[in-house]
Amino acid sequence: MRENECGSRRSQLLNLQPEWLVMNTESYGTRAKMKQLLEFLPLIIFVIVFQMSGTTLNLGSWEYTFDGIYTATIALILATILQVLIVKLVWGSVEKRLLGVAGAVIVFGGATVLLRDPVFIFWKPTVFNWALAGVYVIWHVTRGKCFFQELLPDEIEMPNHAWTRVTVVSTCHFFMVGAVNLYVAYNFSMDTWVSFKLWSAVLFTILWAVMIGVIMGPYLKDDLNDDASTDDNETTKTF
Repeated sequence: MRENECGSRRSQLLNLQPEWLVMNTESYGTRAKMKQLLEFLPLIIFVIVFQMSGTTLNLGSWEYTFDGIYTATIALILATILQVLIVKLVWGSVEKRLLGVAGAVIVFGGATVLLRDPVFIFWKPTVFNWALAGVYVIWHVTRGKCFFQELLPDEIEMPNHAWTRVTVVSTCHFFMVGAVNLYVAYNFSMDTWVSFKLWSAVLFTILWAVMIGVIMGPYLKDDLNDDASTDDNETTKTF
């Protein structure tokens, strides 16, 4: 079965023109990097606008004074909506996770702005991360499979105990991220929390990726070796 899938993929590649293949490989790498940068764009704008608190913007007869967390939250909402639109235009579809993030930003951010209470935007990262942790647990318990096993059915083959480790690590990670966010929000200044919001997103993402990489790494190597040996066998048969 695996050999048939590999052969099918190779046949598809052989039917492509070399120029088309090179062009799309390069554009895919560029677009992937763009997508990664877009992940953090709303947060970066959020921090920058927050740092401009008290600054007055003059445009002719109109002026506006940046109002701390409230102006920053408005900027976060607008930047997130822009992010979704860009992803839709460039990639043609929007991941459910990104739609979930956008929805949480609009709901909790909107409540913060309308009710003039930052507690809602404080809780947004925690609610979202705990919701992700809950999804991973419920998905694994009800379907008997890791959430990522459903997302990547043909990309990697691992035994069930390895997928279980992915679920456990992901669940603990997102629960911890939500808990740490609340601790910082209620025990440190607003300035500290805003800075933490940006840097924690980067650092925790890297930490989670490393942990998942440690689990999946050995099996990715096995898959690559299997594909390479299959290619060698087919090449030998050809000649």
